[in-house]
Amino acid sequence: MSALVGLSRTKMTRICALVLASIAAACAHQTEVVAPAPGTAPAALTPIVPAAPVEAPPLAGEEILKEQPALAALADFAAPVPVLHTLPNGLRVYLVNKPGGAIETVALVVKRGATSDPPGHAGLASLSAAMLEAGSGGRTQAEMAAAADALGASLRTNAATDATFVSISAMPEHLAKMVVLLGDVSLRPNLLEAEFKKAQSQRVAELQAELAEPRVAAGHAFVAALYGDSPLGHPALGTPASVQASSLEDVKAFLKSFTPAESALIAVGGADPDAVLVALSREFSSWKAAPGMAGKGAEKKGAKPTVMMKTPARPEIALAGLPASERPKFVFVDFKGRPQTVVRVGLPAVPRSSPDVLSLRLLNSVLGGSFTSRLNQNLREKNGYTYGAGSNFAFGRGPGPFAALSSIKTAVTGKALAEILKEINLAVTEPLSDGDLAKGKALLAYQLVETLQHADGTAAALAEMFIDDLPLDEFATFVPRLRAITTADVLSAAQRTIKPGELTVVMAGDETVVLPQLAAAGVTLPIPEQRDALGGKISAGK
Repeated sequence: MSALVGLSRTKMTRICALVLASIAAACAHQTEVVAPAPGTAPAALTPIVPAAPVEAPPLAGEEILKEQPALAALADFAAPVPVLHTLPNGLRVYLVNKPGGAIETVALVVKRGATSDPPGHAGLASLSAAMLEAGSGGRTQAEMAAAADALGASLRTNAATDATFVSISAMPEHLAKMVVLLGDVSLRPNLLEAEFKKAQSQRVAELQAELAEPRVAAGHAFVAALYGDSPLGHPALGTPASVQASSLEDVKAFLKSFTPAESALIAVGGADPDAVLVALSREFSSWKAAPGMAGKGAEKKGAKPTVMMKTPARPEIALAGLPASERPKFVFVDFKGRPQTVVRVGLPAVPRSSPDVLSLRLLNSVLGGSFTSRLNQNLREKNGYTYGAGSNFAFGRGPGPFAALSSIKTAVTGKALAEILKEINLAVTEPLSDGDLAKGKALLAYQLVETLQHADGTAAALAEMFIDDLPLDEFATFVPRLRAITTADVLSAAQRTIKPGELTVVMAGDETVVLPQLAAAGVTLPIPEQRDALGGKISAGK
């Protein structure tokens, strides 16, 4: 504008005329309007008719999405059947040879896990498993880690619901040294007080930190509501108080309960089977009682053999869920201001020994066991209530729970719960479609093939075979047994196991925001029982 200051009126008029002419020329390509001659009526304007839209060509591969691909019939595959040996001390050995396999996995499995925790000492099995890694054979934890690193080996210990595991994986050429390390960790732990205090304090700190997580709190409240004082009702890792209550002497007593008769060695990979059996026999045949006791190699590397003593018998603990009449229908753990509500819906189901297990696994694959499952498609894809939803059965020595679970936006928790209950009810009232049945079978078969592809996956599957007393041909007969299941079989198993009227609903989130939503969503639940982040009762519901 400053450039125009000082121009005469005549020059300013000419510039404006040029600008207006330019604008008119720019618009002429859209509609040209001709002014009528003086004294004549203006001509009617011709309406502008938009051109018909041109359909864009499909993107590459887009046409594939217009129809669902047909599922091929389940194909047979050569699932491994382990060769079973028994050492003189009664220790079983499961061998699977994978010729040319680049990794060998060797594991010791003991049928003592979280369900063997003594009363008041929840988490003792897990803490004992951690102590097996805290130095062994007279070497410190750092020295044992360095020895494993020198082999390129992965050495792990952990305690699950019904068993404790010690495993090592490395290249087959390191077999002999791998087995010695496995023997040191399994049979010759140092069990020093200083290391115990360190492991104990770390575990307590981890458990205390987790109590601020609604997901953890919902899990604690869920199992406590379903199982009460049964070992299945306690957190597998324990609570800060139960871990603090345990001592090194408790750990020693727990480990001394391990016996060869309740244990198995599992070896999977490319190493020569005869060499594997020789190495395992050399390291483990002298095991007569329990870890830390006198046996082969206990005297090496400065380790002191402990005194032999009677091994406690495995307690036969009653593993059962609370009767439906004693289970709360609705439990809430209050976390103010949280943007999501963690939801668990379920009940005690069946043990792994149930003949319904395969049918229930098939049902779960359709209901909530995959991304394309009904629960996930409903809550995530259709309604956008959550990032993900699913369900599972925790089969074990006792009747592990069935649970449908998700973390849901707080503002739509009531609507989402209504959809979860609807999908569960549908699963027990209507048979699967032929398409769902075929999809579920294909998914389970694929999962088994994927599991058995790798040495560590196969070893884990064999551990399940041992823990649950499954036949040696469990995997070889899996696909034929899966093929034989009908929609009627699945529906019958679902109706025997899942009773919609006996479900327990557990929520961890903002109670003041969530509770008013339930009636509006058509969900009728009693006044919730209030529980804390450890699952302990605060107030009884109705």
